[in-house]
Amino acid sequence: MRLLLRNCSIIDANEPAPRENAHVIVEDGSIVEVGAGGAASADETIDLGGSFLLPGLWDVHTHLKSGTWSGMPSYESPAEDVLTNGRNAMDALEAGVTSMRVVGVQGWADVAWREAFASGRFAGPRLFCCGTILSPTAGHGASLLRVSSGLAGDLDGPEAFVKAVRTNIKNGVDQTKLLTTGGIMGAGHDVMSAGMMLKEEIEAAARISIQRGLPVAAHATNPEGVKWCVGAGAHSIEHGYILDEEAVRLMAERGTYYVPTLALSHLTADQAGTPHERAYCERNRLPDAFRERANHFAPVHEKSLSMALEAGINIASGSDQGPPRDAALLEIELLARCGLGAHGAIVAATKHAAEVCLAGDRLGTVEPGKQADLIAVRDNPLDDISNLRTLKLVLKEGRVVVDYRGD
Repeated sequence: MRLLLRNCSIIDANEPAPRENAHVIVEDGSIVEVGAGGAASADETIDLGGSFLLPGLWDVHTHLKSGTWSGMPSYESPAEDVLTNGRNAMDALEAGVTSMRVVGVQGWADVAWREAFASGRFAGPRLFCCGTILSPTAGHGASLLRVSSGLAGDLDGPEAFVKAVRTNIKNGVDQTKLLTTGGIMGAGHDVMSAGMMLKEEIEAAARISIQRGLPVAAHATNPEGVKWCVGAGAHSIEHGYILDEEAVRLMAERGTYYVPTLALSHLTADQAGTPHERAYCERNRLPDAFRERANHFAPVHEKSLSMALEAGINIASGSDQGPPRDAALLEIELLARCGLGAHGAIVAATKHAAEVCLAGDRLGTVEPGKQADLIAVRDNPLDDISNLRTLKLVLKEGRVVVDYRGD
């Protein structure tokens, strides 16, 4: 079946200016034509009424959780938590998030939901799965660990990490997530300057992952940790709150992606700068110690982002917050405000995000040959990135899955 999407301006995530008075033709779930003006007839036509057509949005650092602080006590059973993961993913689709990389949930629930969405059993985004996070004894988050954290802690020595990678592979994951350093939300010894994994543990886990064709997503928050991970072949650095010139140079040389997760350092009641941010922070109150740590490191984090941008490192959008239907958009808005601008933030949340998931050959831009995961918004997000919230339509493989045109 041929579907014609007409009367739109296309923001394709390649060129910085939109294509005005444009159309897209979709056939069998893929884009076969992107053109200007009118187009040949099709089996079905959707007049977008001057809306702006973009690739579907991504969040490449999510745990499918419902709030901001993973250390909060969970009153859900493991089974209930799995259902919450799926519900949060489905809700994200309704906000225009058509794909996500899940960087750790318990019991490979992300893999189960990936298959459920891919089969059409439920309507949800594409999921790229890390399964269980691999962490050493007393690693990041250990003091806050809850049953549903998705953390495989108490791994010690290279052999233990190799076995854990293989266990994840056996359960169907797409990538390996390593927890190599401390972070913002941790107690006692769990600070950003702390290295949690040994260099040889990182190298062993990365070596078997890469050998088996799995990219490595490395939680690394300080320069030494980043350098170790990049040297071991990490595909993406997650957080990277504190970077130095050598770390940035190595990332640029190796083509390592950077997923800064600005929401972790910037979404506090003290820093909230928009109504959406203030509302989110009101619903998700951080303990004072974590709020103060985030406030302290936010300027350092922005400096690291600026260094990465200046070095030409590809930035991808990931929130590490929840629920993803809120957090994904908040992260994109923060990226735009903190240096990427509107177009750069859109690229981070589409093209670069798809590349992080090794799916750039089939997703992430509006061009022939790509799968038709698309969104239409009423107002131009290049004028104001928050216009991504004026969502009218969501398509997944050329099929309308969310329709707000009547609202």
